[in-house]
Amino acid sequence: MDLLKLLEVLVEFDTVNDPDNGRMPDPGVVDFVEGVLNGLGVKTRVLVSHGYRSVVGVIGSGEPRVLLMAHLDVVPFVRSEWRYDPLRLTVEGDLAYGRGALDDKGNVAAVLKALEDLVSIGKGTVIVAFTTDEEVGGENGARVVRDYLLGNGLRPNYVVNADGQLMVIINRRRAIFNARIRSRVERAVVNGRRETIRFQLDYKVTPPYHAAYFIGGVDTHPVIALSQYVWLNNAYVANLRGGFVKSNVTPTWVEADVIKPCSDCPQQEVDVGLTRLVKALLPLTRFVPRIKAQSVYGITATPNVYRVVGDYHEFVINVRAMTDDAKAIEEAMGDALREDFQGVEVRVEGEGGGGYLYTPRDSRLVKLASEVLTELGLEARVVEMAGASDARYFSPLGIETIDFGPVGGNAHGPNEYVSIKSLETTARFYSLLVRRLISS
Repeated sequence: MDLLKLLEVLVEFDTVNDPDNGRMPDPGVVDFVEGVLNGLGVKTRVLVSHGYRSVVGVIGSGEPRVLLMAHLDVVPFVRSEWRYDPLRLTVEGDLAYGRGALDDKGNVAAVLKALEDLVSIGKGTVIVAFTTDEEVGGENGARVVRDYLLGNGLRPNYVVNADGQLMVIINRRRAIFNARIRSRVERAVVNGRRETIRFQLDYKVTPPYHAAYFIGGVDTHPVIALSQYVWLNNAYVANLRGGFVKSNVTPTWVEADVIKPCSDCPQQEVDVGLTRLVKALLPLTRFVPRIKAQSVYGITATPNVYRVVGDYHEFVINVRAMTDDAKAIEEAMGDALREDFQGVEVRVEGEGGGGYLYTPRDSRLVKLASEVLTELGLEARVVEMAGASDARYFSPLGIETIDFGPVGGNAHGPNEYVSIKSLETTARFYSLLVRRLISS
């Protein structure tokens, strides 16, 4: 099987996943992958949920069972930002450019390549699954695959989620929660001086456009900065606007008309409900919930969406923490509001099942993965990464799970690329690791 040719075909399928704008992954990509699996002699089953298709293949029988999983969908792109056609693989030296080359079609190709070796495995069960909705949460992909496996006596003993990068063993990733904070529209008139203020996203190391990579104390969130301004100036907010995109995208700017009270100033219309809500963001982005595991990145809470819903102002705060307990998040946020913010409501929902990835360093899976990397002449690094993945559907069940992937760059950005050499090594890593898990 030609690994690069396989990747070339995968990239040419338009699998952009952007349901808010009416774009769904081309279902033909699942037909193609199923054809490759069947060509290897792998029995398959296609699962469908709300228009999203996943394909599952099974090799062998009995325990231990190892699941190799990757996703076929990709994030949207702006064609004018690319030097290359994002839907056509372009090779320059060791680098292959195209949307999904790194995240995650390169991994799909590596898993399929590894299966050439694994179809002849003599004992145990190798399961493969390819989904098409990881980029929007996994509810109609990884969750459906998980429930299918559990319902058919195929609970994995180990999961190797091919959705990482840099050829490191990823053993921790935080869960995602969306906290919806709202307060009634409440118009009033006060004496004060009107000003328009604007704050920009500021960063010192790397742009945290993806909310997972926002680091408090290093980066400045424009909405949190506004909250601090309103607190310090005892100001009212009349209205608010900003670069709001979606819950996991940090807005690059926010602008507000504020009123600073003064007794001899003219009367100005304000919104007491919006003011209360903006002020509440300061404690709500610093709350301390109960967690179930430690994280290098700690707990982050970023207010990335603002909107008016009927008679209410609403913010959506993207919360990332090492817990699967949405109630614990909601209770801690409620405690932060209780004394000073009567009239502010909070409701917390887990995104993508509310799970998190955590597999201890001393687990069998991490140890064997480290041994395989060493055998391949690579440094065995075990790390946490900020973004979430489909691993969160399996790790909370007590299943040893890791993420892994090749070297590359610009995931989710223009000119995304993968190292061809590292992709070949990644395929070898998957093959060797599965054999070691099943035989040792």
